[in-house]
Amino acid sequence: MGLKNNDNKSLFLYTSLIFLVAIIMIIVSFFAQTHLEQSKVSEQDAEKVSLSDKAAQVSEENMQLVELNKTLREANEKLISENSSLTEERDSLSSEVAGYEALMAVYDKLYEGNKKSANELLQNIYTEDLSPTQKEFYDILVKKAQ
Repeated sequence: MGLKNNDNKSLFLYTSLIFLVAIIMIIVSFFAQTHLEQSKVSEQDAEKVSLSDKAAQVSEENMQLVELNKTLREANEKLISENSSLTEERDSLSSEVAGYEALMAVYDKLYEGNKKSANELLQNIYTEDLSPTQKEFYDILVKKAQ
């Protein structure tokens, strides 16, 4: 009986030890899980702060780019306007130069004494394209060519 009682006692002690270790493991895992959840929450808060900082930074950069885009658009419109006015001025000056060149060709023919060629050149000149000064010179050349 002593052996059986001793076996029961060791069995009871062994079982108690297993339950005690199991309870300790449950408590340790509970605290580990709580700690893990707290670290996840702090990481999420850090991510939220990080995301809000990034969002603010992106918003600031976006505002700067919108402002730059507006400035560039205004500068582009100004340059387009300036380009078109310079193109018109160049075209009018080219037309004026062409008129002077035609009148100078007539003048050269008259200077050489070739009135027939001068009259032919005068007939090819379109007087509507001439400036007022060129029209006066044209009238003088017509009188000389006759």
